[in-house]
Amino acid sequence: MNLHVRPQRATDDLLTQPNLRLRIGDHVIDVGALRIVTRPDFPRLTSKAVAVLIELVRHVGKTVTRDELLDRVWTGRFPTPDVLTQAIKELRRAFADDSKPPLYIETIPKVGYRLIASVLVLDGPDGGIFVEHPDGAVRVKPVLVTPLPAEIDVHREPVRTWPWKRALAAAAAVVVIGVAIATLWRTRTPDAAPGEIAAARSDGSWRAVNVRTLTSYPGPERRPRLSLDGTRIAFALVDEVTHIDRVVVRSIEGSQLVHLTIGRNQHEEQPSWSPDGTKIAYERLVPPGCTMFIASSLGGDEREIGTCRNFNANYFDWTPDGSRLITSASPSGDDTALALIYFDYATGAKEFLAYDREPDDQDLEAHFSPDGRWIAFRRGIAPYSDLFVMPASGGAVRQITHLTARIRGHAWTRDGSAIVFGSNYAGQNALYVVDVASGKVQPLGVTQAEYPAASHADDNIVYEIPRTQNTLARLALDNDSTKPTLIAPSTGSDSSPSVSPTDERIVFVSDRSGQYRLWLYDPKNDTTTALTEVADAAVVAAHWSADGRSVLAVRHDEKGRRLIEIDVASRRERVVSGPDENVLLGTYAAAPDEYLFVVGKSGKDNELVLVSHPGQSDESRRVLETGISSVQVDAAGKAVYYTATVGRGLSRIDLVSGEKRFLTDTVTSFSTTAWRTVDGKIWYLSGVGDNLATLHELDPATGSDRVLRELHLSLQDLNFSVTPDRKALILTPVGVENTDVGILSLEPVSGA
Repeated sequence: MNLHVRPQRATDDLLTQPNLRLRIGDHVIDVGALRIVTRPDFPRLTSKAVAVLIELVRHVGKTVTRDELLDRVWTGRFPTPDVLTQAIKELRRAFADDSKPPLYIETIPKVGYRLIASVLVLDGPDGGIFVEHPDGAVRVKPVLVTPLPAEIDVHREPVRTWPWKRALAAAAAVVVIGVAIATLWRTRTPDAAPGEIAAARSDGSWRAVNVRTLTSYPGPERRPRLSLDGTRIAFALVDEVTHIDRVVVRSIEGSQLVHLTIGRNQHEEQPSWSPDGTKIAYERLVPPGCTMFIASSLGGDEREIGTCRNFNANYFDWTPDGSRLITSASPSGDDTALALIYFDYATGAKEFLAYDREPDDQDLEAHFSPDGRWIAFRRGIAPYSDLFVMPASGGAVRQITHLTARIRGHAWTRDGSAIVFGSNYAGQNALYVVDVASGKVQPLGVTQAEYPAASHADDNIVYEIPRTQNTLARLALDNDSTKPTLIAPSTGSDSSPSVSPTDERIVFVSDRSGQYRLWLYDPKNDTTTALTEVADAAVVAAHWSADGRSVLAVRHDEKGRRLIEIDVASRRERVVSGPDENVLLGTYAAAPDEYLFVVGKSGKDNELVLVSHPGQSDESRRVLETGISSVQVDAAGKAVYYTATVGRGLSRIDLVSGEKRFLTDTVTSFSTTAWRTVDGKIWYLSGVGDNLATLHELDPATGSDRVLRELHLSLQDLNFSVTPDRKALILTPVGVENTDVGILSLEPVSGA
């Protein structure tokens, strides 16, 4: 017989059973596993969507207001109404409920939502069907042999609002996924139905929503990576006691940090999740190189799997089956070229991937698409990189960006139609999306962001929010002091200082106004003024003229990169480069009205061009070299020094005779900005590490190399300049570093 029961009590008892499985309409939901059993290919549901579903099931057939759902599911938080909207959209996608009128969840305009499909409890000791009775009460019709316990008949009692504490406890009980993992929150934002997602693939437009900061621990958090199911995040966190980077794990919603390894006095970084989420690969700085390890994602014993080539530029990922890692290695063994390679961590065996590449290509940072069919990778050492894709089996390679810029991390979107990447190609470090099919690049409007990482289960993207403050400073070379004197302090971050050859005025790049602009510091008056003020444009890489009257710099904006010349006294500007030239950097040459441009669309193929009288009737151009990474001029010696993007070492070109001569392999393209010409000699930095760098002087004529000074400084920006009297360096040591982890959700925009 039918039993009259207290409605809330009956549903509460059923919905908090372990291993709960519900049949809602035509679909079966495994609540504990967050899975749609009848749609095995559909991504795992978010815990918040399941919690919303539970609330609707509790009141099946009844309208539950938006405020009630927000209060019960997001108790203790202050969510925007949009999070509920997205949860409902996620449930509708899960049920494939695109009918008009809907078959599962009905929207009651300006009020809330109502579950209109039938509900059957398949597992648990008290399975039964929830039905709506004409008298307004909710009853349970037993379907198993074991009867439900009888309760007081409350035949016409209205459904009461459930106390929030019990609601929170019940919701937590049904969404627990595994041991030691807290209740998780992942906001699913796309509001497109499955058919609309396909349309978004061809259109290629996206927007970032729910952009927020995920971590704010003291000190920096670096290189975040999401587990492929989107529930947990791993990142490197500086230990407050030892000041050593340690890899830690926590849930997306927030939980106690789990240290992946026991404490060691060596930096750890670059965590990477195995596809099943049980293991994490990472690297440890073990001088003179680095070593790679694998450990359980819940913490525990680690396993050493091999050495890595460079702690600061060691990129790796797991193969889709979790049996190997994909990374980069030099076929020649000298890092002049890099190719993608499979690394079997169990046996130590390495196998170069067979794909289209030139012998001198530099390929690194490979990531598999969510379906495992494609590999995206970066070709070209920073700052001249682009993104490429190829089949996972190797073979033909296709270039999808043409930026020739610094790319700081990239990640596939969940549907595999696009790639999110970090870059400063338009000035600031920001996030962009490139459509794989069309190559269309679109800014996401998220600045101060780099190193994105994604899961395969939802559209969340985590990324670094760089909060490193580099401060302009002067370090005396004529005394034993190791502490620099700060110059023009601010709350912004400074970089790329350049001292006038005629006095000690300094031009430098700073974001103290909110954008990267050139600033001028005059030590005579102790004043700091903006040298450029154009909105929505970043100006970088400044070089003084020999007479100290003007400055050359590269302007980045939506039109591309152009070389501009600024008259310092009047602030007047003129564009020196041609209208179609993509200028990577520029400097003054040895003669008046003579310039050196580095232009091109590929770091490997860019050209070093000597330009005389640009924009005038007698303009002339001469290509001196290709594949240039950085360049410095010795005006007195009428020579150009450069490093190449491919190959090691420093070379010299005589501007009179055109003779080219290789000098040394000590200065390389991997330290693009860490050297300067000073009185016909080369000053360069080596051994840059934790609070340490060594300043050398190399004499190109004799080959002699001597140490000038040990610098006990932390340097992120390796640019430096030398005062005219040669008694001090101007540089930008790291001040305060509080890099955080951000998170956003990608939303396809249809028909844009």
